[in-house]
Amino acid sequence: MKIKVFTLFPDMLRPMLSESILGRAIQAGLISVELYNIRDYTLDKHRSTDDYPFGGGAGMVMMAQPIVDAIRQNIGPDFHGRRIYLSPRGRRLDQSIVEELAREEALVLLCGHYEGVDQRALDSVIDEELSIGDYVLTGGELGALVVIDAVARLVPGVLGSDESSADESFTTGLLEYPQYTRPADFRGQRVPEVLLGGNHADIAAWRREQALEITLMHRPELLDTAPLTDADRALLRRIRRGREVAALLESHGIGAERLELRLADQWPKAWFAAFVPGDKRREAKKQCFSGRRHVGYLWQAFSMGFAKALSGDAACRAWAENRPDACMLCLPDDGLLFKVQGGQPDALAERLGDVVLADEALCRTLVVPGRRDAGPYYSESEEHP
Repeated sequence: MKIKVFTLFPDMLRPMLSESILGRAIQAGLISVELYNIRDYTLDKHRSTDDYPFGGGAGMVMMAQPIVDAIRQNIGPDFHGRRIYLSPRGRRLDQSIVEELAREEALVLLCGHYEGVDQRALDSVIDEELSIGDYVLTGGELGALVVIDAVARLVPGVLGSDESSADESFTTGLLEYPQYTRPADFRGQRVPEVLLGGNHADIAAWRREQALEITLMHRPELLDTAPLTDADRALLRRIRRGREVAALLESHGIGAERLELRLADQWPKAWFAAFVPGDKRREAKKQCFSGRRHVGYLWQAFSMGFAKALSGDAACRAWAENRPDACMLCLPDDGLLFKVQGGQPDALAERLGDVVLADEALCRTLVVPGRRDAGPYYSESEEHP
């Protein structure tokens, strides 16, 4: 990748191009960046590069002659690439445009100043205008550096690992998932356990969920064009529902932390193993899950007699007497799992659907079906003393 930058202030760019990843890439010959001072090509003995605008107006306009001569003398007739003027009126730079530019053999970047550039220069030697955002800078040098940095990262070898650029914000259409490094515990803040377990499938699932949730929270408009799968859309439905439930719980004074969807998928199976006796488990699964993997009406384990439980007011009293300070709240139909504290989430069953509460050790549970002609049910696990 060869990049030629035409500017009135080349010294503004040199420090950035000599340091860090860009500096190493240039030294290694992975990219080439040449700087040209437009002032060196003026025919005026005073080396003037700007003049007053025709028609009047504030400020000065860069003259066509120095720009046209500088570019034509340095790119040659066999130039194959894109000639770009950094301008606030250009199309706005995004990752898809960066990927376009990275496929070019060469780039020419023209940095404007003052009130702009004589249109005849743009008509003569520029292919397109490009903006790095909806704001105005004092010149195009910062924009040129942004383009160079973004494009260089996609050149093979610049980052040292192709995965570094293939799985980050905007490249996948989503914002990037959180990253962590050593130590695993920094002043009481621990790295998510899934990243320490070595299960690559679980790690990939966690990262995808995080990317979807962060994008939904900070840049939801990206979801309109991101290449989402049916599985992604299903995750998004659960994430959105999780936010609704968390808001409802908090409005009733109940602290709520939504746990990973991966854990929500696993938890009903663990709950079932804790509260349904082993000799009845196979038949109970067949009857209660109705063919849906770990998602069925868990309360049916009690209503159909597969597990011993108190019901009605007795169940509520037993749970009230043994309610832990913090407990797990499972909404099996939504595929959601929360750690909740305070309040009475079971009282919201009519708005939440089937509610399954249990202490974290899975010793005690209260199940409140969304339908009011059954339950609630209270049970203790076989292992509970």
